[in-house]
Amino acid sequence: MQQFTFILKDTTQKAFNSFFWFLYFLHLIAASVIIINTNNQQQKNFAIGIFTGFLLLTALFYFLKNKFKLRSYQLVMFTLMAFFWPLQSAWLPAIVVIAVITFSYLVVKKKSTAAFTIDNITVSKSLFKKQYHWAEVENVVLKDHLLSIDLKNNHLIQVEITLESYSIDETLFNQFCLHQLEITNHTS
Repeated sequence: MQQFTFILKDTTQKAFNSFFWFLYFLHLIAASVIIINTNNQQQKNFAIGIFTGFLLLTALFYFLKNKFKLRSYQLVMFTLMAFFWPLQSAWLPAIVVIAVITFSYLVVKKKSTAAFTIDNITVSKSLFKKQYHWAEVENVVLKDHLLSIDLKNNHLIQVEITLESYSIDETLFNQFCLHQLEITNHTS
């Protein structure tokens, strides 16, 4: 059975980076509130030290991320955030931070794919998987590493494929899709 699977370029990494910075600054605000409102001087000094460390690490990662290609800074910062809360005797925020971090990380690491078989087309994104039967498809074209799926309901899916998928023969794939569309149109 002939099958083609493409790995799609995904923008979830950008969204994850934005979400990371939002969560990080929200965390800094919460840490500031704890520093301001605590009566225990030892806990206040500790929180000020952690807060200062966060700010220094932020500056370090911000200025050095391009020079050293630091890609794990998010993991380091999230780990520090997760340890901050138990040290402040706040277990619920620690659990929430760990759950959000784990979920976000798993979503980002899942690769988006498009699989074409004789039965259907399956597009898998990080949070959903959608199947399209050939009868729902008007046209499919792969040209210059851009995959276009034109559906009969006037929806258009257009995505760039990753470098890993460049080895798939464009002509062979387009012929396969044309053949599947012809078979579907003759039977319906």
